[in-house]
Amino acid sequence: MAIDLLPLPYPVTFVIRHSERWPELFDSSETSILDPNSLHSRIQSNEECWIILTYLYLKQKHLNVSISEKFTPGQICVVSSLDLGIQDRTFNSFIVGCRSDGFPPAICNFTVVQNKVCLNSKTDIFIPHWPQPGLIPRMKERGSTIENIVFKGGEINLYESFRSPEFKQELEKLGVTLRINGRPETGPIMWHDYSTDDLVLAVRDLTEKDAMVKPASKLVNAWIAGVPALLGPEPAFREQRQSDLDYIEVKTPQEVFEAVKLLKSQPELYQKMVANGLKRAEDFTAEKMIQRWYDLLSGPVADGYKHWLKRTQVSRMAEFSLRSIKHKIASRTATYNRLHGYRPISGTRT
Repeated sequence: MAIDLLPLPYPVTFVIRHSERWPELFDSSETSILDPNSLHSRIQSNEECWIILTYLYLKQKHLNVSISEKFTPGQICVVSSLDLGIQDRTFNSFIVGCRSDGFPPAICNFTVVQNKVCLNSKTDIFIPHWPQPGLIPRMKERGSTIENIVFKGGEINLYESFRSPEFKQELEKLGVTLRINGRPETGPIMWHDYSTDDLVLAVRDLTEKDAMVKPASKLVNAWIAGVPALLGPEPAFREQRQSDLDYIEVKTPQEVFEAVKLLKSQPELYQKMVANGLKRAEDFTAEKMIQRWYDLLSGPVADGYKHWLKRTQVSRMAEFSLRSIKHKIASRTATYNRLHGYRPISGTRT
Protein backbone atom coordinates (compact mmCIF):
# COMPACT_ATOMS: atom_id res chain seq x y z
CA MET A 1 0.00 0.00 0.00
CA ALA A 2 1.37 3.40 -0.99
CA ILE A 3 2.22 5.79 1.83
CA ASP A 4 1.99 9.59 2.00
CA LEU A 5 4.83 11.31 3.85
CA LEU A 6 5.34 14.76 5.31
CA PRO A 7 8.47 16.65 4.25
CA LEU A 8 11.69 15.67 6.00
CA PRO A 9 12.67 18.00 8.89
CA TYR A 10 15.77 19.03 6.93
CA PRO A 11 16.66 18.81 3.22
CA VAL A 12 18.89 15.90 2.26
CA THR A 13 21.45 15.79 -0.56
CA PHE A 14 22.37 12.46 -2.16
CA VAL A 15 25.94 12.68 -3.44
CA ILE A 16 27.13 10.59 -6.39
CA ARG A 17 30.75 10.42 -7.48
CA HIS A 18 30.11 8.89 -10.92
CA SER A 19 27.65 11.37 -12.37
CA GLU A 20 28.77 10.59 -15.93
CA ARG A 21 26.68 7.42 -15.72
CA TRP A 22 23.52 9.38 -14.87
CA PRO A 23 23.44 12.56 -16.98
CA GLU A 24 19.63 12.60 -17.03
CA LEU A 25 19.56 13.21 -13.27
CA PHE A 26 21.29 16.54 -13.85
CA ASP A 27 19.32 17.59 -16.91
CA SER A 28 17.15 20.56 -15.88
CA SER A 29 14.85 19.91 -18.85
CA GLU A 30 13.87 16.52 -17.42
CA THR A 31 10.61 16.90 -15.50
CA SER A 32 9.78 13.24 -14.86
CA ILE A 33 11.40 11.11 -12.20
CA LEU A 34 13.09 7.92 -13.39
CA ASP A 35 11.20 4.76 -12.46
CA PRO A 36 13.55 2.48 -10.46
CA ASN A 37 11.91 -0.59 -11.98
CA SER A 38 13.09 0.48 -15.43
CA LEU A 39 16.73 0.55 -14.31
CA HIS A 40 17.41 -3.13 -13.61
CA SER A 41 20.24 -3.32 -16.16
CA ARG A 42 21.94 -0.14 -14.85
CA ILE A 43 21.87 -0.72 -11.09
CA GLN A 44 25.10 -2.59 -10.39
CA SER A 45 27.47 -0.65 -8.13
CA ASN A 46 27.16 0.18 -4.45
CA GLU A 47 26.51 3.80 -5.35
CA GLU A 48 23.70 2.82 -7.70
CA CYS A 49 22.12 0.35 -5.25
CA TRP A 50 22.19 2.69 -2.27
CA ILE A 51 22.35 6.27 -3.54
CA ILE A 52 20.61 6.34 -6.93
CA LEU A 53 17.75 4.04 -5.90
CA THR A 54 17.22 5.69 -2.52
CA TYR A 55 17.16 9.15 -4.06
CA LEU A 56 14.68 8.09 -6.76
CA TYR A 57 12.34 6.28 -4.37
CA LEU A 58 12.26 9.23 -1.96
CA LYS A 59 11.93 11.73 -4.80
CA GLN A 60 8.91 9.81 -6.06
CA LYS A 61 7.33 10.60 -2.69
CA HIS A 62 7.98 14.30 -3.37
CA LEU A 63 10.28 14.56 -0.39
CA ASN A 64 12.77 17.41 -0.05
CA VAL A 65 15.77 15.49 -1.40
CA SER A 66 18.21 16.44 -4.14
CA ILE A 67 21.13 14.87 -5.96
CA SER A 68 24.56 16.41 -6.45
CA GLU A 69 28.13 15.71 -7.47
CA LYS A 70 29.38 17.67 -4.48
CA PHE A 71 28.85 17.70 -0.74
CA THR A 72 26.62 20.55 0.37
CA PRO A 73 28.21 22.51 3.22
CA GLY A 74 26.06 22.66 6.33
CA GLN A 75 23.56 20.06 5.12
CA ILE A 76 22.81 16.36 5.51
CA CYS A 77 24.55 14.43 2.73
CA VAL A 78 24.08 10.73 1.95
CA VAL A 79 26.90 8.98 0.10
CA SER A 80 28.23 5.50 -0.67
CA SER A 81 31.05 5.13 1.86
CA LEU A 82 32.95 3.02 -0.68
CA ASP A 83 33.23 6.24 -2.70
CA LEU A 84 34.11 8.45 0.26
CA GLY A 85 37.65 9.23 1.37
CA ILE A 86 39.44 11.28 3.98
CA GLN A 87 40.68 13.52 1.17
CA ASP A 88 37.09 14.68 0.65
CA ARG A 89 37.40 16.60 3.95
CA THR A 90 33.68 16.39 4.65
CA PHE A 91 33.74 17.92 8.13
CA ASN A 92 31.52 20.79 6.90
CA SER A 93 28.68 18.40 6.01
CA PHE A 94 26.69 15.95 8.13
CA ILE A 95 27.51 12.64 6.44
CA VAL A 96 25.33 9.54 6.28
CA GLY A 97 27.42 6.78 4.72
CA CYS A 98 26.01 3.63 3.11
CA ARG A 99 28.56 0.99 4.07
CA SER A 100 27.50 -1.92 1.86
CA ASP A 101 30.16 -4.65 2.32
CA GLY A 102 32.94 -2.16 2.98
CA PHE A 103 34.72 -1.28 6.20
CA PRO A 104 33.16 0.85 8.99
CA PRO A 105 33.43 4.45 7.67
CA ALA A 106 34.51 6.24 10.83
CA ILE A 107 34.46 9.67 9.16
CA CYS A 108 30.67 9.42 8.74
CA ASN A 109 28.25 10.83 11.32
CA PHE A 110 25.81 7.96 10.68
CA THR A 111 26.29 4.67 8.86
CA VAL A 112 23.66 2.58 7.11
CA VAL A 113 24.56 -1.12 7.36
CA GLN A 114 23.02 -4.01 5.42
CA ASN A 115 23.57 -6.65 8.09
CA LYS A 116 22.62 -6.50 11.78
CA VAL A 117 25.95 -8.08 12.72
CA CYS A 118 27.50 -4.73 11.71
CA LEU A 119 25.54 -2.74 14.29
CA ASN A 120 28.46 -1.68 16.46
CA SER A 121 27.38 1.75 17.71
CA LYS A 122 24.31 3.94 18.20
CA THR A 123 25.08 5.70 14.92
CA ASP A 124 24.90 2.43 12.94
CA ILE A 125 21.44 1.87 11.43
CA PHE A 126 20.30 -1.34 9.74
CA ILE A 127 18.35 -0.95 6.49
CA PRO A 128 18.07 -3.87 4.05
CA HIS A 129 18.87 -3.52 0.37
CA TRP A 130 16.13 -2.28 -1.92
CA PRO A 131 14.40 -5.20 -3.65
CA GLN A 132 15.82 -5.96 -7.09
CA PRO A 133 14.44 -3.30 -9.48
CA GLY A 134 12.11 -4.61 -12.17
CA LEU A 135 12.08 -8.10 -10.67
CA ILE A 136 10.22 -10.62 -12.83
CA PRO A 137 8.83 -13.38 -10.58
CA ARG A 138 8.81 -17.06 -11.39
CA MET A 139 5.96 -18.12 -13.66
CA LYS A 140 3.20 -19.69 -11.59
CA GLU A 141 2.49 -22.23 -14.31
CA ARG A 142 5.84 -23.87 -13.56
CA GLY A 143 4.23 -25.26 -10.42
CA SER A 144 6.69 -27.49 -8.56
CA THR A 145 8.88 -28.13 -11.59
CA ILE A 146 12.60 -28.18 -10.80
CA GLU A 147 14.65 -27.91 -13.97
CA ASN A 148 16.76 -24.78 -13.52
CA ILE A 149 18.95 -23.76 -10.58
CA VAL A 150 20.48 -20.28 -10.77
CA PHE A 151 23.25 -18.25 -9.20
CA LYS A 152 22.61 -14.51 -9.49
CA GLY A 153 26.04 -12.91 -9.55
CA GLY A 154 29.54 -13.01 -11.00
CA GLU A 155 30.70 -16.59 -11.60
CA ILE A 156 33.89 -16.04 -9.60
CA ASN A 157 31.76 -15.53 -6.47
CA LEU A 158 30.20 -19.00 -6.64
CA TYR A 159 32.47 -21.48 -4.87
CA GLU A 160 34.39 -23.52 -7.42
CA SER A 161 32.88 -26.86 -6.38
CA PHE A 162 29.48 -25.56 -7.43
CA ARG A 163 30.56 -24.50 -10.91
CA SER A 164 32.71 -27.52 -11.73
CA PRO A 165 31.90 -29.85 -14.65
CA GLU A 166 31.34 -32.67 -12.15
CA PHE A 167 28.72 -30.67 -10.25
CA LYS A 168 26.91 -29.73 -13.45
CA GLN A 169 26.96 -33.34 -14.66
CA GLU A 170 25.45 -34.64 -11.41
CA LEU A 171 22.74 -32.00 -11.59
CA GLU A 172 21.96 -33.02 -15.15
CA LYS A 173 21.46 -36.59 -13.96
CA LEU A 174 18.73 -35.17 -11.73
CA GLY A 175 17.23 -33.31 -14.67
CA VAL A 176 18.50 -29.92 -13.48
CA THR A 177 20.60 -27.32 -15.31
CA LEU A 178 22.85 -24.78 -13.58
CA ARG A 179 22.53 -21.18 -14.73
CA ILE A 180 24.90 -18.38 -13.76
CA ASN A 181 23.48 -14.89 -14.30
CA GLY A 182 26.72 -12.94 -14.04
CA ARG A 183 28.10 -9.91 -15.84
CA PRO A 184 28.11 -10.90 -19.53
CA GLU A 185 30.40 -8.97 -21.87
CA THR A 186 27.49 -8.57 -24.25
CA GLY A 187 23.77 -8.64 -23.73
CA PRO A 188 21.62 -7.63 -20.76
CA ILE A 189 22.24 -8.59 -17.14
CA MET A 190 19.51 -10.99 -16.04
CA TRP A 191 19.68 -10.55 -12.27
CA HIS A 192 16.07 -9.37 -12.28
CA ASP A 193 14.50 -12.21 -14.29
CA TYR A 194 13.38 -15.24 -12.25
CA SER A 195 10.61 -16.26 -14.65
CA THR A 196 12.03 -19.72 -15.43
CA ASP A 197 14.25 -20.16 -12.35
CA ASP A 198 13.20 -23.00 -10.05
CA LEU A 199 15.86 -22.79 -7.32
CA VAL A 200 18.32 -20.09 -6.27
CA LEU A 201 21.82 -21.19 -5.30
CA ALA A 202 24.34 -19.00 -3.44
CA VAL A 203 27.44 -20.47 -1.78
CA ARG A 204 30.55 -18.30 -1.42
CA ASP A 205 33.86 -19.31 0.13
CA LEU A 206 34.29 -16.18 2.23
CA THR A 207 36.35 -15.71 5.36
CA GLU A 208 34.19 -15.67 8.48
CA LYS A 209 34.70 -11.93 9.04
CA ASP A 210 34.14 -11.04 5.40
CA ALA A 211 30.87 -13.00 5.43
CA MET A 212 29.69 -10.89 8.37
CA VAL A 213 29.31 -7.78 6.19
CA LYS A 214 27.35 -9.38 3.33
CA PRO A 215 23.61 -8.69 2.87
CA ALA A 216 20.68 -11.11 2.71
CA SER A 217 19.68 -9.79 -0.73
CA LYS A 218 19.87 -13.11 -2.57
CA LEU A 219 17.46 -14.61 -0.05
CA VAL A 220 15.07 -11.66 -0.02
CA ASN A 221 14.93 -11.42 -3.80
CA ALA A 222 14.31 -15.17 -3.99
CA TRP A 223 11.37 -14.74 -1.61
CA ILE A 224 9.96 -11.91 -3.71
CA ALA A 225 10.39 -13.97 -6.89
CA GLY A 226 8.69 -17.04 -5.42
CA VAL A 227 11.78 -19.24 -5.79
CA PRO A 228 13.09 -21.51 -2.96
CA ALA A 229 16.75 -20.90 -2.11
CA LEU A 230 19.75 -23.11 -1.31
CA LEU A 231 22.22 -20.91 0.55
CA GLY A 232 25.58 -21.07 2.27
CA PRO A 233 26.02 -20.48 6.01
CA GLU A 234 26.26 -16.68 5.94
CA PRO A 235 25.26 -14.57 8.96
CA ALA A 236 22.83 -12.37 6.98
CA PHE A 237 20.85 -15.40 5.81
CA ARG A 238 20.78 -16.96 9.28
CA GLU A 239 19.76 -13.62 10.76
CA GLN A 240 16.59 -13.65 8.64
CA ARG A 241 15.76 -17.30 9.20
CA GLN A 242 12.58 -17.94 11.15
CA SER A 243 11.75 -21.48 10.01
CA ASP A 244 13.04 -24.32 7.83
CA LEU A 245 10.75 -23.05 5.06
CA ASP A 246 12.79 -19.85 4.65
CA TYR A 247 15.65 -21.59 2.81
CA ILE A 248 17.78 -24.73 2.84
CA GLU A 249 21.35 -24.27 4.06
CA VAL A 250 24.02 -26.08 2.05
CA LYS A 251 27.82 -26.23 2.20
CA THR A 252 28.66 -29.04 -0.24
CA PRO A 253 27.54 -30.20 -3.69
CA GLN A 254 26.20 -33.36 -2.08
CA GLU A 255 23.90 -31.29 0.13
CA VAL A 256 22.61 -29.53 -2.99
CA PHE A 257 21.87 -32.88 -4.66
CA GLU A 258 20.03 -34.06 -1.54
CA ALA A 259 17.99 -30.84 -1.40
CA VAL A 260 17.03 -31.16 -5.08
CA LYS A 261 15.97 -34.79 -4.58
CA LEU A 262 13.95 -33.82 -1.49
CA LEU A 263 12.07 -31.04 -3.23
CA LYS A 264 11.48 -33.13 -6.34
CA SER A 265 10.04 -35.96 -4.25
CA GLN A 266 7.92 -33.62 -2.13
CA PRO A 267 6.29 -31.03 -4.42
CA GLU A 268 4.08 -29.96 -1.54
CA LEU A 269 7.19 -28.92 0.40
CA TYR A 270 8.36 -26.91 -2.59
CA GLN A 271 5.02 -25.07 -2.68
CA LYS A 272 5.14 -24.44 1.07
CA MET A 273 8.56 -22.80 0.65
CA VAL A 274 7.22 -20.64 -2.17
CA ALA A 275 4.19 -19.53 -0.13
CA ASN A 276 6.33 -18.88 2.94
CA GLY A 277 8.81 -16.83 0.91
CA LEU A 278 6.07 -14.66 -0.57
CA LYS A 279 4.78 -14.01 2.95
CA ARG A 280 8.26 -13.13 4.24
CA ALA A 281 8.77 -10.83 1.26
CA GLU A 282 6.02 -8.54 2.54
CA ASP A 283 8.53 -7.07 5.01
CA PHE A 284 10.93 -6.09 2.22
CA THR A 285 8.79 -4.24 -0.28
CA ALA A 286 9.91 -0.90 -1.73
CA GLU A 287 7.23 0.82 0.35
CA LYS A 288 8.60 -0.74 3.55
CA MET A 289 12.14 0.37 2.62
CA ILE A 290 10.92 3.90 1.88
CA GLN A 291 9.41 4.01 5.37
CA ARG A 292 12.67 2.79 6.91
CA TRP A 293 14.63 5.52 5.13
CA TYR A 294 12.07 8.15 6.06
CA ASP A 295 12.19 7.10 9.72
CA LEU A 296 15.99 7.29 9.69
CA LEU A 297 16.26 10.70 8.01
CA SER A 298 13.40 12.26 9.99
CA GLY A 299 14.42 10.64 13.30
CA PRO A 300 17.98 9.76 14.42
CA VAL A 301 19.71 11.60 11.57
CA ALA A 302 17.62 14.76 12.04
CA ASP A 303 18.28 14.70 15.79
CA GLY A 304 22.02 14.18 15.29
CA TYR A 305 22.15 16.91 12.67
CA LYS A 306 20.37 19.36 15.00
CA HIS A 307 23.11 18.90 17.62
CA TRP A 308 25.85 19.00 14.95
CA LEU A 309 24.63 22.42 13.77
CA LYS A 310 25.44 23.86 17.20
CA ARG A 311 29.09 22.87 16.98
CA THR A 312 31.84 25.19 15.81
CA GLN A 313 33.82 24.51 12.66
CA VAL A 314 36.95 24.06 14.78
CA SER A 315 35.33 21.29 16.82
CA ARG A 316 34.05 19.62 13.65
CA MET A 317 37.54 19.68 12.14
CA ALA A 318 39.08 18.30 15.32
CA GLU A 319 36.59 15.44 15.45
CA PHE A 320 37.13 14.71 11.76
CA SER A 321 40.89 14.42 12.37
CA LEU A 322 40.34 11.90 15.15
CA ARG A 323 37.83 9.95 13.08
CA SER A 324 40.27 9.87 10.17
CA ILE A 325 42.70 7.80 12.23
CA LYS A 326 39.98 5.26 13.04
CA HIS A 327 38.92 5.30 9.39
CA LYS A 328 42.40 4.32 8.19
CA ILE A 329 42.70 1.55 10.78
CA ALA A 330 39.26 0.16 9.85
CA SER A 331 40.22 0.13 6.16
CA ARG A 332 43.42 -1.83 6.77
CA THR A 333 41.67 -4.26 9.12
CA ALA A 334 38.88 -4.97 6.63
CA THR A 335 41.35 -5.59 3.81
CA TYR A 336 43.22 -8.07 5.99
CA ASN A 337 40.02 -9.83 7.12
CA ARG A 338 38.82 -10.19 3.55
CA LEU A 339 41.96 -12.10 2.59
CA HIS A 340 42.89 -13.83 5.84
CA GLY A 341 40.92 -16.09 8.13
CA TYR A 342 38.96 -19.31 8.29
CA ARG A 343 36.71 -20.13 5.32
CA PRO A 344 33.83 -22.40 6.41
CA ILE A 345 32.95 -23.66 2.94
CA SER A 346 36.37 -24.93 1.92
CA GLY A 347 37.45 -25.56 5.51
CA THR A 348 40.72 -23.73 4.86
CA ARG A 349 42.53 -20.89 6.60
CA THR A 350 44.26 -18.24 4.52
